[in-house]
Amino acid sequence: QADLPAYWKYAEQFTLCDHYFTDVAGPSTPNHLMLITADSPVVDNIHKTSEQDAKQPPTPFDLPSLPKTLEKFGLTWKNYGGYAFEYIKDLKASPNNVKSEQFVHDAKAGSLPTVSWLYAGETNELYGNLSEHPPANVTKGMEWTVQQVQAIVDGGLWKNCAIFITWDDWGGWYDHILPPEVEKWKDGTQFRYGPRVPCLVLGPYAKAGYVSKMQHSHVSLLKFCEQSFGLPSINDRDRTTDHPGRG
Repeated sequence: QADLPAYWKYAEQFTLCDHYFTDVAGPSTPNHLMLITADSPVVDNIHKTSEQDAKQPPTPFDLPSLPKTLEKFGLTWKNYGGYAFEYIKDLKASPNNVKSEQFVHDAKAGSLPTVSWLYAGETNELYGNLSEHPPANVTKGMEWTVQQVQAIVDGGLWKNCAIFITWDDWGGWYDHILPPEVEKWKDGTQFRYGPRVPCLVLGPYAKAGYVSKMQHSHVSLLKFCEQSFGLPSINDRDRTTDHPGRG
């Protein structure tokens, strides 16, 4: 509470998902992909193994995604600073991929899209590394998050928004709750789920001071969007999952 007062206050004032798991029992990249496509062809981060690879990212995956579904139904989306979009064929060159700094401007102008993916930058132009990934300062990341939420309020969008604050993987800490095994990787090892991470749900309809014990994951956020806007599922993962709007 003393170290992260703003996150603690959000949990007290709104909803905390206590059984929220990463989707892939692996590091960041596959979980970033799950948050966009409800799928991940990899269980490891995509590494650039040569100088040429560093200049040219790997061949992107041909995956259906929530952004393309939104477009198909006449809805809008924007990616503010997320790197995994470049690994998806249909999204890689989209003009909807912008820097994370753009979010505050759009929010304060009251012009956010239907769905936004927002990521704190590891090379933020103003504040340095805000990703909360070691060795970044978690307190600075928290302060940045508060600024993003305040921009939504300043732009008059609070009454129309559901805000989900979560993390792509768990950082290696011990947890007494084991992730359920619901899907195996092709080599027989556990694919889903990975360890728990926090998920805070903010908004005018979030239950105040409520701790949800329902099982959720990154794919649950896709399911929330699909059910909120009457969109079809992408695959069996989002079709059969539950979302943080329930329980």
